[in-house]
Amino acid sequence: MIGNDIVDLKLAKKQSDWRRKGFLEKVFSLNEQAMIFDAAEPDVIVWELWSMKESAYKAVLRVRKEIRINPKDFDCLMLNEHKGMVKYGEEVYHTVSEINQDFVHTQACSITFDARLFSKVLKTDQSCLDSNQLYHTMISAVAVNKGCDMNDMVIRKNRLGIPELYMRGKKMPVLCSLSHHGRYGSYLINA
Repeated sequence: MIGNDIVDLKLAKKQSDWRRKGFLEKVFSLNEQAMIFDAAEPDVIVWELWSMKESAYKAVLRVRKEIRINPKDFDCLMLNEHKGMVKYGEEVYHTVSEINQDFVHTQACSITFDARLFSKVLKTDQSCLDSNQLYHTMISAVAVNKGCDMNDMVIRKNRLGIPELYMRGKKMPVLCSLSHHGRYGSYLINA
C-alpha cells in the first residue's frame, strides 16, 4: 500500500503555529518531540514528521478502509536525513522524504520501494495549485507508462476519498496517491 503527502513550508509557517500550547503533545510522541527539540531546524522536522504520519495514514486507510484519525497512533522513526519508518500498531511503512527550502514531500510504502513506484512534485506560481492540473499530470504519466490514451482515463475518489484510476469505466489495477498544499502538489503511483 502507498501514500504520499506534501507540505508547502511557507504556507505552513503562515497557517500553523506548531509552537502553540498543546500542539506538540497532541500530535507527537515523546520521542518525536525530542527529535524536534534536538533538531537544527525544528520547523522542518515538525513538517517532515507530520508528512510521514499523513502519508502512512493514507496507506493504512487503503487496508483498513476506516480508521480513527489520531496522529499519535503513527510513530515515526528517522533512519537518516531522508528515510524513515512509521509504525501503526504492528504495521510498518517505509518512508522517503524530499526536503528543500520550499516543501517537504514524503512517500510511504508498506513494502520496500521498487521501480514500479514513481512520483512527481508540481509547483505553481499561483498561491494555490489547481487540483485539475495535478489530476491531468498524473493521468498523463500513467498513460505514458501503460501505453494507453489518457483521454480514456479518469480519476474517481471512492467513499473514503481515496483516488482510483478508471479506464473506459473499468477500475485500473494501479495504486495512486495525490496530495496538494499551497503552491505544491504531488502524486505517487504504483503501476
